Amino acid sequence: AVVSTQSTGDMHIEDDAVKEIGKFVKGFINFIQFAIDGKKETIRVTDSSNIKVDGLAGKMPEGVPRFNLYRYSHVKDGNSTQFIPVFLYYVPEEGTAKAKSLYPCAIDCFIKRLQNLNADIKLRLEFSDMDDMTEGVLYEMIYPPDRATLLASFKEIKPAKRAGKRGGWVKVLPV
Repeated sequence: AVVSTQSTGDMHIEDDAVKEIGKFVKGFINFIQFAIDGKKETIRVTDSSNIKVDGLAGKMPEGVPRFNLYRYSHVKDGNSTQFIPVFLYYVPEEGTAKAKSLYPCAIDCFIKRLQNLNADIKLRLEFSDMDDMTEGVLYEMIYPPDRATLLASFKEIKPAKRAGKRGGWVKVLPV
């Protein structure tokens, strides 16, 4: 692929990646995965497609960091479907030190460049284990629970036996 003059810090974004970002912005695809080529000092596309949240973990390579752009499609409060662009930085614990240092150096400039290309990122998340990236987690990150509602949902459980001199109670969060 021809290397674009689109600069991200010291990294250039390949033309193919810029084209895929354009497809993402127009809604033709909902997922793009990017890799940094350390030798060429470029950011390239390794995957682009339409996937569901539960398919994200399967797209992550073992032991190799990746930048990901994902449009989270969901229904909020039973109303219309919402589309939220999310930037996911996957950095596995077993990755090499070189890779772990290369990606953080480029992340801020790359996100700014994505914003300049109209990606309109609403949320930025970092994960070391993509199995933790579930639809519930993503939804709560975008729409954090209201603290008053959360506190009201606590239930006090009275012990069946006498709790002793210290007394006792347990608060249970809703599932």
